[in-house]
Amino acid sequence: MSRRQISEADVAKYWDIFAHHSNNGTQLSGDQAFSILSNSGLSNDQLAKIWDLADIDKDGDLDFEEFCVAMRLIYDVYNGEFKSVPARLPDWLVPESKAHLVAAAGALASGGERFERPPEDDDTPGLKDGFDWYMKPEDRRKYEGIYTANAGAHGQISFAALNELYAEINVPDTEVAAAWNLVNSQRQPTIGKDQALAFLHLLASRHDGYRLPRSVPPSLRSSFENNKVNFDIESVENLPAQRRSAPDTSTSSGKKAAFGESYITRLGLGTGGYNHSGTDFAASKDADWEEVRLKRQLADLEAKIQAAEKSAETRRESKTALVKRELEMMLEYKRRELRDLDEGGSAVEGGKSIKAVREDLEMVREQVNALEQHLHNREAALKGLLAEVDQERSRR
Repeated sequence: MSRRQISEADVAKYWDIFAHHSNNGTQLSGDQAFSILSNSGLSNDQLAKIWDLADIDKDGDLDFEEFCVAMRLIYDVYNGEFKSVPARLPDWLVPESKAHLVAAAGALASGGERFERPPEDDDTPGLKDGFDWYMKPEDRRKYEGIYTANAGAHGQISFAALNELYAEINVPDTEVAAAWNLVNSQRQPTIGKDQALAFLHLLASRHDGYRLPRSVPPSLRSSFENNKVNFDIESVENLPAQRRSAPDTSTSSGKKAAFGESYITRLGLGTGGYNHSGTDFAASKDADWEEVRLKRQLADLEAKIQAAEKSAETRRESKTALVKRELEMMLEYKRRELRDLDEGGSAVEGGKSIKAVREDLEMVREQVNALEQHLHNREAALKGLLAEVDQERSRR
């Protein structure tokens, strides 16, 4: 098999593996990838080197493109295409979407012109330790005022734009350059607002006698790296080739411009364009690759539908079970109440049960019957007496 590209069949095969182990996610963690990598039979050292090469964006996980790179490296090492894990990622295996990251990493690794940095051990007498990255609100407002007054139309600020400030503060040029390097690790000719505020804070602290830190906190460095777009149409990387001229390296600004041109060339954005021969995983348009993408979309939709149906069914079952339980409890209560009433175990109005009421009614009925019989007897006796009186009157 040619080592100049990853075939569509391989991409589809890798996708099935990736989708299964990532649970149809977009990233594959080290724990999720462990079983896949360990099944290759390669040593842990080899797998660690392959992981480092494949994790191009260095986020600790593998997206699908990076996973394809890792799988191809594993197969080529296992099959003897590579005698050992290569020291750097082959150009043909670099995803086009991440080519700029590989180029930037290569530029940083090979070095480049930058401001002279003072020794790591700053023995300048009188300096204090305890630099604090926290900016007080009043200090931040002051920094923002300086930034606004010197920033370009698109919010970028160059090193030379603050030359007047450097002359007014009690900070050596080497320390000014060191502060600029701290906030501009990507060696860009201009920096954004967050970087500028941090740069001014470094200078203000150094002016107040505090020793500069030797690194930037990861969270702050991450916010710097989120702003990499240069909108300045007059900047060197956006100038047509015919308008660019060789910068004068005898001046500080000229050195910066020369380095900028060199860096742009490394990224493939300079004169002549960038002709990358890597694998473009996003450019395939044939039916097989479309089918793979559609299968994933269908699987995502089915998973969402199943989750929605399960949630709705759970809610319906929960509501039905609650109503049923309430009705059963009500029925049981009524049955118990009726049983208690029948057995005389529960009092009704007046403090008597139905059984007691029935007994009272029966006694009253007997008394009524007795009274009716007594009345009947008395009426018969009265009739006898009246008959005797009538007879006595007739005799007279």
